[in-house]
Amino acid sequence: MDVPQIEKLISEAIANRPVATAAPLNLYVYNGRVICGARAVMPKNARFISHITPQIVEHGFSESDWKAVVEKALWISKDSSSSPVESGDFKERRREQRLKLGGSVWFNSDGDGRTLRGQLVDVSSSGMAFTCYNNRTIPARGQQITARFSVPFFTPDGVIQERKFTRTAKICRISGPGSYLKRIAVQFAEPLPFRPAEQDHLPDADVTVISSTQS
Repeated sequence: MDVPQIEKLISEAIANRPVATAAPLNLYVYNGRVICGARAVMPKNARFISHITPQIVEHGFSESDWKAVVEKALWISKDSSSSPVESGDFKERRREQRLKLGGSVWFNSDGDGRTLRGQLVDVSSSGMAFTCYNNRTIPARGQQITARFSVPFFTPDGVIQERKFTRTAKICRISGPGSYLKRIAVQFAEPLPFRPAEQDHLPDADVTVISSTQS
């Protein structure tokens, strides 16, 4: 797909959004389509693009946000495979499955008081990936960050709990998808106490949970 096609699909998805729900809405890429739906439950292989707020529905995206959303949707549509992350002596071999997530991650570089916000892509017990705006404030590869984020924990009785974490992490890769967005992969200095995508009580249905926003 090219940019005009993506722009058309995004506009159509928002126009065809479900109106019989008060739940917050998101944009996803799913099976080559762009869809707008409630945030709680989506097919597992649906890829999160952006939150759709009532303000966006009424007034549209700002110019910079629109370009970032289009770039991310275009990148997701082309990103059909997951490759191992490698950077010098720093490797993550993906022996563990990753749980695809939507939601926010808040992070800052060591010694830097500025807190930045990114959008989660996926997480394992040893690391995660997220996207953020490409600007001069984002840290460089090899740099350490401190990140705050939430991961869903599924209990035996079917309740989904949000486990909040703060982790020091090392940036092992920074890549596209374009001039407005960068994808950052990190490895945690201390692993999570469970494997998010390999939980005993993960629902059998193809669902993905959108983690809550932290501030």
